[in-house]
Amino acid sequence: MRASMPFFKRFGAVLLFVAMAVIAGPAQAHKASDAYLQLHRSGDTLAVRWDIALRDLDAALDLDRNGDRKLSWGEVRARMDDIRAYALARLLIEQGRCGLAQAQPPAVEDRIDGAYLVLQLQARCGTGAALALDYRLFGEIDPTHRGLLRIDAQDGAAPGVRSLDPAGGPVVVNWPGVAAVEPASGTGFFRDGVHHILIGYDHVLFLICLLLPAVLRRKEGAWAPVANWRDAVWPMVGMVTMFTVAHSITLALAGLGLVTISPRVIEPAIALTIMVAALDNLYPLLRGRRKLFSFLFGLIHGFGFAGVLGELDLPVGGFVRALLQFNLGVEAGQLVIVGVALVVLVTLRGWRGYPPVVLRSGSALAMAIAAIWLFERVFDIQLLAV
Repeated sequence: MRASMPFFKRFGAVLLFVAMAVIAGPAQAHKASDAYLQLHRSGDTLAVRWDIALRDLDAALDLDRNGDRKLSWGEVRARMDDIRAYALARLLIEQGRCGLAQAQPPAVEDRIDGAYLVLQLQARCGTGAALALDYRLFGEIDPTHRGLLRIDAQDGAAPGVRSLDPAGGPVVVNWPGVAAVEPASGTGFFRDGVHHILIGYDHVLFLICLLLPAVLRRKEGAWAPVANWRDAVWPMVGMVTMFTVAHSITLALAGLGLVTISPRVIEPAIALTIMVAALDNLYPLLRGRRKLFSFLFGLIHGFGFAGVLGELDLPVGGFVRALLQFNLGVEAGQLVIVGVALVVLVTLRGWRGYPPVVLRSGSALAMAIAAIWLFERVFDIQLLAV
């Protein structure tokens, strides 16, 4: 049995490296894909505003004719019929009984994370206390995409909000102020929080870099494994707690619109935090202040989560409920990641190859991945294809 332990430890190290390599492939240079859908009912008229990121439409329909990586209004306008047909085929209201038609000419609106095409649509159809929606935009090309739905009431009641998963199938949503068929406000945001951290490969890689040295202690200038797994748990808990508190603060501030920083700044900054955390594993750059830097870096990562809620323009009560659900989902997903990492790293800590192979080589690999992401995000190109 003892003879087989080195094999299992090497196998665990291989799995860790494979996981880090897999992280590198699908990570995007930009924020996760979101579109914004706003519904308003007046009598038997249903008004729909649909904001769709031009970068996502380009990925689906190849709008950039001249290949200069910059979409002009002429390129978008030339394909408007194709865009409208593509989008409307992926949004069914009341099982297709509410046919959507153009209400106003399309326009382009600049948001903090890029340009969006605004489709103003309407339908004449009677609806009851609830509305059936089948949202499938970009479902065939981007598993990260979500539609963020806001439903406005006629009588001044607080709007309802929910997240729409293109792969989730048809859903029924309530009109605010009407007897509920099912909960509407904030529905799906806990699940979206879990989803957001699990596909947030840069956030995951940052956490792994923080956790790699937690199962070791420096003794006389050399690394030695902790004697007890509990000695590894508490440093992990401390760093993850500081990271959690920090990103919760900036998630709330950014979502409320109190602090706004462009993803063009935040996304490269997140890549830099990974590089610093990995470098500290090779050379004591932070000099024992990892908890403090976990907090400071968590402030940056919080802005990376904030785009999901910040554009919905919710009243405070609805925003707080959605934010709480989303943040709890992020923390639940984060606990899964930390729990798996804890089991793997504690198991590997006694292996003599841990410092050179897992800690140093793993940190060097993380630095290389983060450097590629930094290059992609600064120069807006994709080196690591999905």
